[in-house]
Amino acid sequence: MKSVCSEEEMLAVLEVGERSRSVAATHLNQYSSRSHTLFTIEIIQRYPNQSEKRGKLNLVDLAGSEKVLYDI
Repeated sequence: MKSVCSEEEMLAVLEVGERSRSVAATHLNQYSSRSHTLFTIEIIQRYPNQSEKRGKLNLVDLAGSEKVLYDI
């Protein structure tokens, strides 16, 4: 888990993860992913009265899940 306080910090964390991914060419896709990617963004808004609001976004990229379109 990595805590960030700005958009720039979040993008830097995303770039580190992107460099760690494994990709390879297939006959269907030049850059087919060879690893799953899970990225969770949790936003916490804290108020002066000690209450808070939370929101969570989960982004998932499953390796090899590219959609294939066929001409019929």
